[in-house]
Amino acid sequence: MNSIQFSVLCIFTGLVALALLIQGIALWIISSRVKALSARVEEMSSKLMKQVDRIVPQLDEFIPICKDMAEKVQAMGESVAGISKMAHERVLKLDAFVDEAAEAARLQMARLQDVIDTTTRRIDETITTLQDAISMPVKEMQAIARGIRTGVDVFFGRRRSASRSHEDEEMFI
Repeated sequence: MNSIQFSVLCIFTGLVALALLIQGIALWIISSRVKALSARVEEMSSKLMKQVDRIVPQLDEFIPICKDMAEKVQAMGESVAGISKMAHERVLKLDAFVDEAAEAARLQMARLQDVIDTTTRRIDETITTLQDAISMPVKEMQAIARGIRTGVDVFFGRRRSASRSHEDEEMFI
């Protein structure tokens, strides 16, 4: 081997030794950091376990309370559902009742209107009949009285006035 090759081989060997030394130092730093981190994790873990140990009995008391509350809330929900269903059914029944009552009221109003119309018509007919029954005999009596007066006037020879004669003619027309 010649000296250049030997020199290059020495330089490379030196570089490899230096890289191994740097790698060893880096591994030692990493190892010390991991130990410190492990110690901190161990410390935190023990603190956490102490807190968990304190919380677990409280959770054991809390869980039955939560279950009891959940059961009560579920019972309340079922009660509310039943009440709302019953209220809904009653509202439907009330609505049907109001519809029936309104329809019955409409029918009664129509019947009342028919009764009023019939009564009014009958009263009008009765009044007309009464007027005819009362006025016809009076008119007949007036006509008979005029006839008798005219007969007496003619029998005794009295003359009728022209205006009176004109009135009589208008009455018969």
